[in-house]
Amino acid sequence: MKIDKLKSALSNYPTGIVCVFSKKYEFYNAIIVNSFTSVSLNPPIISWSLDKKSSKFNVFKNCKSQTIVILCNNQKKFANQIAFHDDKVSELEFKKILKMSICSLYCKTLKKIKIGDHFTFFMKIKKISSIKKLKPLVYYKKKFLTI
Repeated sequence: MKIDKLKSALSNYPTGIVCVFSKKYEFYNAIIVNSFTSVSLNPPIISWSLDKKSSKFNVFKNCKSQTIVILCNNQKKFANQIAFHDDKVSELEFKKILKMSICSLYCKTLKKIKIGDHFTFFMKIKKISSIKKLKPLVYYKKKFLTI
């Protein structure tokens, strides 16, 4: 099966966008993810996947905790910046992103599984920030959209 054809087929399925953060020293590493999903409600577990060829793979592969930020429709510019340009965020920028987002999930790495060309992270949610009534940012047909 050709990967381009598979990507084209899967791009017809709209998904929500999250930004995964991992703190290292004085900055946060960030990656935009559309493979985020709920796995379990009790205990609260989510998952997301990362291509082993990703330039950000080594950053996230061994981190013990992550912050998952559910992005809103007015964070499209930020999502593009992280996805295509800069993957490091200062503490000040991080706080601004949290303030603008729908909510944040503070997670601990539970398990990591290598499968195919990806690594899937299973994260236990330890805390959820307050939830704002905002519209989500969506990924559809290789573009960030709002609904």
